[in-house]
Amino acid sequence: MFDNQVFAHRGASASHVENTMSAFKAAVKKGADGIELDVQKTKDGNLFVIHDDNLHRLTSVDQQIDQLTATELQRMKVGKSGSRWIYGHPIPLLFDVVAFCREHNLALNIELKQTVYGQREVIQRILDYVDGLENVHLSSFDYETMRLVREESTAMETALLVKKKTVDWSNLSSYDVDALHFHKRLWKEPYRTALIESGKTLRMYGVTGEEPFLSNSPEVTGWITDYPKRLRKKLK
Repeated sequence: MFDNQVFAHRGASASHVENTMSAFKAAVKKGADGIELDVQKTKDGNLFVIHDDNLHRLTSVDQQIDQLTATELQRMKVGKSGSRWIYGHPIPLLFDVVAFCREHNLALNIELKQTVYGQREVIQRILDYVDGLENVHLSSFDYETMRLVREESTAMETALLVKKKTVDWSNLSSYDVDALHFHKRLWKEPYRTALIESGKTLRMYGVTGEEPFLSNSPEVTGWITDYPKRLRKKLK
């Protein structure tokens, strides 16, 4: 287990456009141990790093990613409204970001999103991409997708993202995953005790580096944040 790892959430997304190579490069400069990213699939089966299954929030184009080809998606630019075509960023391929992590010896948290839920072939391809990386895990809100990952590779660490109403909090240990990822709002009773007693690896997201519990939560071994530099300083 790797303790007290800081994962840059969609890269250094507080200061850079989320899930772009710019954000991932900034995460390295800001001292992140790893990056957290999201993967979606296009109509023709290519895997891209982007959070939403619809492009409207990031590009202003109301299109579903799984209705576009890779060529069409690569024409899109993500960024701030009104300046995307001048200062916008391309949406990176998952393969290229994995290569970046390999080059910089970064830990990697790949969250499987809606367009890849339940797709065994996609999981197999991702497992091929990350083969040889020392510190990588796959995560998702979709438990059945995590079960498919387990079927394809017992060696790959799996992490289930949990919310108040998505899991049986009285029986967290029954979920066949290695880790649980949860928002900092759940680090209170009765959820905190349930998380600790699950026996799973625990990683918390939504942290900013200003939370008072950071120095007194040894049960949490991973932190997912938009502010990797601030959090790294806080945890030293």
